[in-house]
Amino acid sequence: MNSKDFYKQLPILDNFYDITEDSNYCKLPDDWYVLVSDVKGSTKAIEEGKYKQINMVGAMMIVGILNVEKSSDLPFIFGGDGAAVLIPPNLLEQSKKVLVECQEKAKEYYDLVLRVGIVKVEELSKRGFPIEITKFSVSKDYTQAVIRGGGVEKAEEILKTETLAISLISKSDYEADFSGLECRWESIASPKDDTLSVLIKSLHIGDDAKETYKRVLNSITSIAGHTNERHPIRKENLVLSLNPKVLNTEASLRTKNVFFKLFIIFRLILTNIIGKLLLNSKNILWKGYKDRVLSTSDTEKFDDMLRMVISTKMEQTKELEEFLEEEFKAKHLVYGIHKSDSALMTCLIFERHGKHVHFVDSSNGGYAMASKSLKKRILELE
Repeated sequence: MNSKDFYKQLPILDNFYDITEDSNYCKLPDDWYVLVSDVKGSTKAIEEGKYKQINMVGAMMIVGILNVEKSSDLPFIFGGDGAAVLIPPNLLEQSKKVLVECQEKAKEYYDLVLRVGIVKVEELSKRGFPIEITKFSVSKDYTQAVIRGGGVEKAEEILKTETLAISLISKSDYEADFSGLECRWESIASPKDDTLSVLIKSLHIGDDAKETYKRVLNSITSIAGHTNERHPIRKENLVLSLNPKVLNTEASLRTKNVFFKLFIIFRLILTNIIGKLLLNSKNILWKGYKDRVLSTSDTEKFDDMLRMVISTKMEQTKELEEFLEEEFKAKHLVYGIHKSDSALMTCLIFERHGKHVHFVDSSNGGYAMASKSLKKRILELE
Protein backbone atom coordinates (compact mmCIF):
# COMPACT_ATOMS: atom_id res chain seq x y z
CA MET A 1 0.00 0.00 0.00
CA ASN A 2 1.34 3.46 -0.98
CA SER A 3 2.17 5.43 2.19
CA LYS A 4 0.55 8.59 0.83
CA ASP A 5 -2.76 6.80 0.19
CA PHE A 6 -2.67 4.65 3.34
CA TYR A 7 -5.64 6.28 5.08
CA LYS A 8 -7.74 6.69 1.95
CA GLN A 9 -7.53 2.93 1.28
CA LEU A 10 -8.47 1.74 4.76
CA PRO A 11 -11.71 -0.29 5.08
CA ILE A 12 -14.61 1.57 6.69
CA LEU A 13 -16.59 0.34 9.72
CA ASP A 14 -20.34 0.86 9.77
CA ASN A 15 -20.89 0.00 13.45
CA PHE A 16 -19.30 2.19 16.16
CA TYR A 17 -19.15 -0.77 18.54
CA ASP A 18 -16.66 -2.44 16.17
CA ILE A 19 -13.97 0.05 17.28
CA THR A 20 -13.21 -2.40 20.12
CA GLU A 21 -12.13 -5.18 17.70
CA ASP A 22 -8.34 -5.50 17.21
CA SER A 23 -8.66 -6.89 13.69
CA ASN A 24 -10.15 -3.64 12.40
CA TYR A 25 -6.97 -1.60 13.01
CA CYS A 26 -3.89 -1.02 10.87
CA LYS A 27 -0.59 0.53 12.01
CA LEU A 28 0.06 4.02 10.63
CA PRO A 29 3.25 4.10 8.49
CA ASP A 30 6.35 5.29 10.35
CA ASP A 31 7.05 8.00 7.75
CA TRP A 32 3.80 9.85 8.61
CA TYR A 33 3.66 12.77 11.04
CA VAL A 34 1.37 13.79 13.91
CA LEU A 35 0.52 17.49 14.03
CA VAL A 36 -0.86 18.68 17.36
CA SER A 37 -2.19 21.98 18.70
CA ASP A 38 -3.36 23.10 22.11
CA VAL A 39 -4.61 26.42 23.51
CA LYS A 40 -2.40 27.28 26.46
CA GLY A 41 -4.33 28.48 29.52
CA SER A 42 -7.68 27.43 28.05
CA THR A 43 -9.32 27.14 31.49
CA LYS A 44 -8.63 30.80 32.26
CA ALA A 45 -9.73 31.84 28.76
CA ILE A 46 -13.00 29.92 29.23
CA GLU A 47 -13.57 31.74 32.51
CA GLU A 48 -13.17 34.98 30.52
CA GLY A 49 -15.94 33.84 28.15
CA LYS A 50 -13.72 32.91 25.21
CA TYR A 51 -15.04 29.36 24.69
CA LYS A 52 -16.33 30.11 21.16
CA GLN A 53 -12.98 31.57 20.17
CA ILE A 54 -11.21 28.54 21.69
CA ASN A 55 -13.32 26.14 19.60
CA MET A 56 -12.56 28.23 16.50
CA VAL A 57 -8.81 28.13 17.15
CA GLY A 58 -9.06 24.40 17.93
CA ALA A 59 -10.58 23.77 14.49
CA MET A 60 -8.27 26.19 12.65
CA MET A 61 -5.38 23.76 12.24
CA ILE A 62 -7.67 21.03 10.90
CA VAL A 63 -9.16 23.11 8.10
CA GLY A 64 -5.76 24.63 7.25
CA ILE A 65 -4.16 21.18 6.85
CA LEU A 66 -7.11 19.72 4.95
CA ASN A 67 -6.92 22.66 2.52
CA VAL A 68 -3.26 21.93 1.71
CA GLU A 69 -4.37 19.23 -0.70
CA LYS A 70 -8.13 19.27 -0.95
CA SER A 71 -8.34 15.89 -2.68
CA SER A 72 -6.53 14.17 0.19
CA ASP A 73 -8.25 12.12 2.89
CA LEU A 74 -6.63 12.72 6.28
CA PRO A 75 -7.41 11.54 9.81
CA PHE A 76 -8.02 14.24 12.42
CA ILE A 77 -9.39 14.69 15.94
CA PHE A 78 -11.06 17.84 17.32
CA GLY A 79 -10.62 18.19 21.08
CA GLY A 80 -12.32 21.51 21.80
CA ASP A 81 -9.23 23.50 22.81
CA GLY A 82 -6.89 21.74 20.41
CA ALA A 83 -6.63 19.21 17.61
CA ALA A 84 -4.52 16.50 16.00
CA VAL A 85 -4.06 15.79 12.29
CA LEU A 86 -2.06 12.90 10.82
CA ILE A 87 -0.29 13.58 7.51
CA PRO A 88 1.89 11.72 4.97
CA PRO A 89 5.41 13.08 4.35
CA ASN A 90 4.53 14.85 1.08
CA LEU A 91 2.39 17.39 2.99
CA LEU A 92 4.98 18.21 5.65
CA GLU A 93 6.48 21.45 4.32
CA GLN A 94 3.14 23.10 3.56
CA SER A 95 1.78 21.94 6.91
CA LYS A 96 4.62 23.69 8.76
CA LYS A 97 3.42 26.96 7.27
CA VAL A 98 -0.14 26.24 8.40
CA LEU A 99 0.99 25.62 11.98
CA VAL A 100 2.96 28.85 12.12
CA GLU A 101 0.03 30.86 10.71
CA CYS A 102 -2.36 29.19 13.18
CA GLN A 103 -0.18 30.42 16.04
CA GLU A 104 0.00 33.91 14.60
CA LYS A 105 -3.73 34.20 13.98
CA ALA A 106 -4.65 32.77 17.39
CA LYS A 107 -2.55 35.43 19.08
CA GLU A 108 -3.23 38.39 16.81
CA TYR A 109 -6.96 37.87 16.22
CA TYR A 110 -8.14 36.10 19.41
CA ASP A 111 -5.40 36.91 21.95
CA LEU A 112 -4.91 33.19 22.59
CA VAL A 113 -1.59 31.35 22.85
CA LEU A 114 -1.66 28.27 20.62
CA ARG A 115 1.03 25.64 21.09
CA VAL A 116 1.76 23.64 17.94
CA GLY A 117 4.10 20.79 17.19
CA ILE A 118 5.11 18.03 14.77
CA VAL A 119 6.17 14.54 15.85
CA LYS A 120 7.14 11.77 13.43
CA VAL A 121 5.24 8.51 13.88
CA GLU A 122 8.58 6.67 13.82
CA GLU A 123 9.69 8.61 16.93
CA LEU A 124 6.45 7.74 18.75
CA SER A 125 6.86 4.06 17.82
CA LYS A 126 10.43 4.07 19.21
CA ARG A 127 9.08 5.41 22.51
CA GLY A 128 6.58 2.56 22.65
CA PHE A 129 3.54 4.53 21.45
CA PRO A 130 2.50 3.34 17.99
CA ILE A 131 -0.57 4.64 16.21
CA GLU A 132 -3.20 2.18 15.04
CA ILE A 133 -6.10 3.47 13.03
CA THR A 134 -9.40 2.56 11.41
CA LYS A 135 -12.34 4.49 9.95
CA PHE A 136 -15.99 4.70 10.96
CA SER A 137 -18.83 5.83 8.70
CA VAL A 138 -20.92 8.31 10.71
CA SER A 139 -23.13 8.75 7.63
CA LYS A 140 -22.82 8.58 3.84
CA ASP A 141 -21.48 12.15 4.00
CA TYR A 142 -18.90 11.81 6.80
CA THR A 143 -16.23 9.24 7.65
CA GLN A 144 -14.41 9.62 10.96
CA ALA A 145 -10.93 8.52 12.07
CA VAL A 146 -10.69 6.12 15.02
CA ILE A 147 -7.25 6.07 16.66
CA ARG A 148 -5.58 4.00 19.38
CA GLY A 149 -2.12 2.92 20.57
CA GLY A 150 -1.28 6.00 22.61
CA GLY A 151 0.72 7.75 19.89
CA VAL A 152 -1.47 10.84 19.50
CA GLU A 153 -1.84 11.18 23.25
CA LYS A 154 1.97 10.95 23.60
CA ALA A 155 2.43 13.59 20.90
CA GLU A 156 0.15 15.92 22.88
CA GLU A 157 2.17 15.23 26.03
CA ILE A 158 5.42 15.96 24.18
CA LEU A 159 3.92 19.24 22.94
CA LYS A 160 3.33 20.37 26.54
CA THR A 161 6.56 19.09 28.11
CA GLU A 162 9.27 19.23 25.44
CA THR A 163 10.49 21.88 23.03
CA LEU A 164 9.21 21.14 19.53
CA ALA A 165 10.93 23.41 17.03
CA ILE A 166 9.42 23.87 13.58
CA SER A 167 12.25 24.35 11.10
CA LEU A 168 12.49 27.63 9.20
CA ILE A 169 10.14 28.10 6.28
CA SER A 170 11.26 29.78 3.08
CA LYS A 171 9.39 32.91 1.95
CA SER A 172 8.25 31.19 -1.24
CA ASP A 173 6.47 28.39 0.60
CA TYR A 174 2.77 27.59 0.69
CA GLU A 175 0.38 30.24 2.05
CA ALA A 176 -2.11 28.80 4.53
CA ASP A 177 -5.76 28.61 3.47
CA PHE A 178 -8.41 28.69 6.22
CA SER A 179 -11.41 29.03 3.92
CA GLY A 180 -14.44 26.97 4.88
CA LEU A 181 -14.09 27.53 8.64
CA GLU A 182 -17.41 28.98 9.79
CA CYS A 183 -19.30 29.75 13.00
CA ARG A 184 -22.75 31.02 11.96
CA TRP A 185 -25.23 29.21 14.20
CA GLU A 186 -26.66 30.34 17.49
CA SER A 187 -25.91 28.21 20.55
CA ILE A 188 -28.03 25.08 20.11
CA ALA A 189 -30.45 24.46 22.96
CA SER A 190 -30.38 20.93 24.37
CA PRO A 191 -33.33 18.80 23.21
CA LYS A 192 -33.45 17.47 26.79
CA ASP A 193 -32.28 18.93 30.13
CA ASP A 194 -28.51 18.71 29.65
CA THR A 195 -25.91 18.73 26.92
CA LEU A 196 -22.88 16.81 28.18
CA SER A 197 -19.28 16.70 27.00
CA VAL A 198 -17.98 13.35 28.22
CA LEU A 199 -14.43 11.92 28.20
CA ILE A 200 -13.87 8.29 29.21
CA LYS A 201 -10.51 6.51 29.28
CA SER A 202 -9.93 2.89 30.27
CA LEU A 203 -7.24 2.24 32.87
CA HIS A 204 -6.67 -1.22 31.39
CA ILE A 205 -4.87 -2.43 28.28
CA GLY A 206 -5.56 -5.23 25.84
CA ASP A 207 -8.67 -7.37 26.28
CA ASP A 208 -9.54 -5.74 29.61
CA ALA A 209 -9.64 -2.31 27.94
CA LYS A 210 -11.79 -3.73 25.17
CA GLU A 211 -14.28 -5.11 27.71
CA THR A 212 -14.34 -1.79 29.59
CA TYR A 213 -15.23 0.19 26.47
CA LYS A 214 -17.86 -2.37 25.44
CA ARG A 215 -19.43 -2.14 28.90
CA VAL A 216 -19.35 1.66 28.81
CA LEU A 217 -20.93 1.90 25.35
CA ASN A 218 -23.65 -0.56 26.29
CA SER A 219 -24.37 1.32 29.52
CA ILE A 220 -24.51 4.71 27.81
CA THR A 221 -26.98 3.30 25.30
CA SER A 222 -29.05 1.78 28.10
CA ILE A 223 -29.07 5.06 30.05
CA ALA A 224 -29.30 7.72 27.33
CA GLY A 225 -30.64 5.80 24.33
CA HIS A 226 -29.11 5.03 20.94
CA THR A 227 -27.05 7.58 19.00
CA ASN A 228 -30.02 9.39 17.47
CA GLU A 229 -31.87 9.48 20.79
CA ARG A 230 -28.93 11.03 22.66
CA HIS A 231 -27.83 13.33 19.82
CA PRO A 232 -27.30 16.87 21.19
CA ILE A 233 -28.84 18.60 18.17
CA ARG A 234 -32.34 18.66 16.73
CA LYS A 235 -33.17 20.30 13.41
CA GLU A 236 -35.71 22.63 14.98
CA ASN A 237 -33.02 23.98 17.33
CA LEU A 238 -30.64 24.92 14.52
CA VAL A 239 -30.94 28.69 14.09
CA LEU A 240 -28.71 30.86 11.88
CA SER A 241 -27.48 33.80 13.93
CA LEU A 242 -28.09 37.48 13.21
CA ASN A 243 -26.23 38.48 16.37
CA PRO A 244 -23.05 40.50 15.62
CA LYS A 245 -21.38 39.13 18.79
CA VAL A 246 -21.83 35.54 17.58
CA LEU A 247 -20.68 36.32 14.03
CA ASN A 248 -17.69 38.27 15.31
CA THR A 249 -15.91 34.96 16.07
CA GLU A 250 -15.79 34.08 12.37
CA ALA A 251 -15.22 37.67 11.22
CA SER A 252 -12.20 37.93 13.54
CA LEU A 253 -10.51 35.12 11.60
CA ARG A 254 -10.60 37.23 8.42
CA THR A 255 -9.15 40.52 9.66
CA LYS A 256 -8.02 42.57 12.64
CA ASN A 257 -9.11 45.85 11.05
CA VAL A 258 -12.19 47.08 12.93
CA PHE A 259 -13.93 48.66 9.93
CA PHE A 260 -13.31 45.70 7.62
CA LYS A 261 -14.50 43.38 10.40
CA LEU A 262 -17.76 45.34 10.71
CA PHE A 263 -18.22 45.00 6.95
CA ILE A 264 -17.69 41.21 7.17
CA ILE A 265 -20.18 40.93 10.06
CA PHE A 266 -22.75 42.93 8.04
CA ARG A 267 -22.17 40.64 5.05
CA LEU A 268 -22.57 37.53 7.26
CA ILE A 269 -25.86 38.91 8.62
CA LEU A 270 -27.14 39.41 5.07
CA THR A 271 -25.94 35.90 4.14
CA ASN A 272 -27.77 34.40 7.12
CA ILE A 273 -30.98 36.32 6.31
CA ILE A 274 -30.87 34.81 2.81
CA GLY A 275 -29.99 31.45 4.38
CA LYS A 276 -33.06 31.58 6.62
CA LEU A 277 -35.26 32.21 3.59
CA LEU A 278 -33.66 29.36 1.64
CA LEU A 279 -33.97 26.91 4.56
CA ASN A 280 -37.70 27.64 4.68
CA SER A 281 -38.12 27.41 0.90
CA LYS A 282 -39.21 24.44 -1.18
CA ASN A 283 -35.80 24.20 -2.87
CA ILE A 284 -34.83 20.54 -2.55
CA LEU A 285 -31.14 21.24 -1.84
CA TRP A 286 -31.81 23.75 0.93
CA LYS A 287 -34.78 21.84 2.31
CA GLY A 288 -32.42 19.00 3.25
CA TYR A 289 -29.52 21.22 4.39
CA LYS A 290 -30.12 20.80 8.13
CA ASP A 291 -30.29 17.02 7.64
CA ARG A 292 -26.82 17.21 6.05
CA VAL A 293 -25.57 19.23 9.02
CA LEU A 294 -26.83 16.58 11.45
CA SER A 295 -25.46 13.68 9.41
CA THR A 296 -21.97 15.22 9.36
CA SER A 297 -21.80 16.34 13.00
CA ASP A 298 -18.84 15.11 15.04
CA THR A 299 -20.51 14.10 18.32
CA GLU A 300 -19.04 10.68 19.24
CA LYS A 301 -15.49 9.54 18.52
CA PHE A 302 -12.53 7.60 19.84
CA ASP A 303 -8.82 8.46 20.05
CA ASP A 304 -7.37 6.52 22.96
CA MET A 305 -10.48 7.60 24.87
CA LEU A 306 -14.17 8.02 24.18
CA ARG A 307 -15.15 11.61 23.41
CA MET A 308 -18.90 12.23 23.30
CA VAL A 309 -21.32 15.15 23.27
CA ILE A 310 -24.78 13.85 24.17
CA SER A 311 -28.13 15.13 25.42
CA THR A 312 -29.70 13.68 28.55
CA LYS A 313 -32.63 14.18 30.86
CA MET A 314 -31.74 15.16 34.43
CA GLU A 315 -32.28 11.65 35.77
CA GLN A 316 -30.20 10.17 32.91
CA THR A 317 -27.34 12.54 33.73
CA LYS A 318 -27.44 11.41 37.35
CA GLU A 319 -27.55 7.72 36.38
CA LEU A 320 -24.63 8.15 33.96
CA GLU A 321 -22.54 9.96 36.58
CA GLU A 322 -23.27 7.23 39.14
CA PHE A 323 -22.30 4.49 36.68
CA LEU A 324 -19.03 6.21 35.72
CA GLU A 325 -18.17 6.94 39.35
CA GLU A 326 -18.64 3.24 40.23
CA GLU A 327 -16.36 2.27 37.33
CA PHE A 328 -13.80 4.84 38.48
CA LYS A 329 -13.84 3.59 42.09
CA ALA A 330 -13.36 0.05 40.77
CA LYS A 331 -10.31 1.40 38.90
CA HIS A 332 -11.61 0.44 35.48
CA LEU A 333 -11.57 3.96 34.01
CA VAL A 334 -11.16 7.68 34.54
CA TYR A 335 -13.71 10.15 33.23
CA GLY A 336 -14.63 13.81 32.98
CA ILE A 337 -18.06 15.39 32.41
CA HIS A 338 -19.02 18.97 31.65
CA LYS A 339 -22.71 19.89 31.87
CA SER A 340 -24.40 22.66 29.92
CA ASP A 341 -27.85 23.52 28.55
CA SER A 342 -26.68 23.99 24.96
CA ALA A 343 -24.10 23.05 22.33
CA LEU A 344 -21.76 25.05 20.11
CA MET A 345 -21.03 24.10 16.53
CA THR A 346 -17.91 25.02 14.54
CA CYS A 347 -18.24 24.15 10.88
CA LEU A 348 -15.90 23.14 8.07
CA ILE A 349 -17.71 23.75 4.79
CA PHE A 350 -15.72 22.56 1.79
CA GLU A 351 -18.74 22.53 -0.53
CA ARG A 352 -22.05 24.13 0.50
CA HIS A 353 -24.04 21.13 -0.72
CA GLY A 354 -21.19 18.63 -0.57
CA LYS A 355 -18.42 17.86 1.91
CA HIS A 356 -19.08 19.15 5.45
CA VAL A 357 -17.75 18.47 8.96
CA HIS A 358 -19.45 20.00 12.01
CA PHE A 359 -17.53 19.96 15.30
CA VAL A 360 -19.85 19.92 18.30
CA ASP A 361 -19.00 20.78 21.90
CA SER A 362 -21.12 21.73 24.90
CA SER A 363 -21.24 25.42 25.83
CA ASN A 364 -19.15 27.15 28.48
CA GLY A 365 -16.04 25.04 28.16
CA GLY A 366 -17.12 21.62 26.90
CA TYR A 367 -14.30 19.15 26.28
CA ALA A 368 -11.69 21.46 27.85
CA MET A 369 -13.52 21.49 31.19
CA ALA A 370 -14.27 17.75 30.96
CA SER A 371 -10.55 17.19 30.42
CA LYS A 372 -9.77 19.18 33.56
CA SER A 373 -12.18 16.92 35.47
CA LEU A 374 -10.58 13.77 34.00
CA LYS A 375 -7.04 14.90 34.91
CA LYS A 376 -8.18 15.57 38.48
CA ARG A 377 -9.34 11.94 38.75
CA ILE A 378 -6.03 10.70 37.36
CA LEU A 379 -4.24 12.58 40.15
CA GLU A 380 -6.56 10.99 42.74
CA LEU A 381 -5.31 7.56 41.65
CA GLU A 382 -1.63 8.43 42.12
